[in-house]
Amino acid sequence: MDDFDFLIGSWTVHNRKLGADGRWETFTTSVTAETRLDGRVVLEHLEGVFPGGQHVKGLAVIAYDPASELWHHAWLDTRVPPDFDTVTGRFDGGVGTFHGPGLRFLWEDVTAASVRWSQAVRGGDGWVTNWVMDYSRI
Repeated sequence: MDDFDFLIGSWTVHNRKLGADGRWETFTTSVTAETRLDGRVVLEHLEGVFPGGQHVKGLAVIAYDPASELWHHAWLDTRVPPDFDTVTGRFDGGVGTFHGPGLRFLWEDVTAASVRWSQAVRGGDGWVTNWVMDYSRI
């Protein structure tokens, strides 16, 4: 249950998100993360101004299921109605790989001072990355 220990604390996050026009948009957000239920749950709070000037607050709820040894990751934010569909996955060799219907998250390049998260959607012959978040510890 310690896979997400690296995330606990405060971060500045540099985002690159693929816009509807196919161009990469860049923006900065702040993230804080904390554990609950003796480490079985991680709450990740995000806040920032997205492209177009929209102020967004978000919450990731990441919960560990010891029976399946999988993490379940749900995302909620102020842009869209609540959706409790989760992506599920685990860490192997220092990389967290999570899948949901047509969606993949990767947690990689984990150090004490930084980590990278990326999101990809199913497209064409494989996965198309449409969002990359580079975290820098505050």
